[in-house]
Amino acid sequence: QLTTLCRANLGILSQKTSLFNSLISKHGTEQARHFYKLKCPIIGASVGQHIRHSMDHLELATIVAASTDIATDAPELHYDLRVRGGTLEHDMDEARKRIENTCLVLEKLSSQDADLVFQPVQANFFLTADESDEFGLASTIGRELGFAAHHAIHHMAMIRIAALNSCGLSEKDLPGDFGRAPSTIQHDRANG
Repeated sequence: QLTTLCRANLGILSQKTSLFNSLISKHGTEQARHFYKLKCPIIGASVGQHIRHSMDHLELATIVAASTDIATDAPELHYDLRVRGGTLEHDMDEARKRIENTCLVLEKLSSQDADLVFQPVQANFFLTADESDEFGLASTIGRELGFAAHHAIHHMAMIRIAALNSCGLSEKDLPGDFGRAPSTIQHDRANG
């Protein structure tokens, strides 16, 4: 399971870097950087904002998994305590470095003890804007790595909209199945 979870997250990260490469190939480096931070009016955010947000979750789950000792107490993940704006939303090169670093951690993590997926953690979220305290949920490393991949796929769908409508890319410029959920891909294959 751990290898599959790491492979799923690595696949998403690979799609992100492929998008960067497509932007650069189509528009050149400087124009690609412009499109990365350009707000798409359809989704109300930029590619960079969605990259940063989905990376916050994926990177947090990865770092907690990589730094967890199976014998310790359950570490906590605080998904909503993150920095918004800033460099990673506006700087495609820094975002690429962050992705590459996370890939290295995931590759190393994939060879760890398979029982790591069962390690308890506590995932904390703000569930409403009316509450000032996070809500904690018991979870596992495996569940959180799966959540990170699932969450990122949905942001990749939003990035797809921005790429096609505001960044001057076409379907052929994007990796196959970019921003499509695995269940949708399976359904489409089965129903041809």
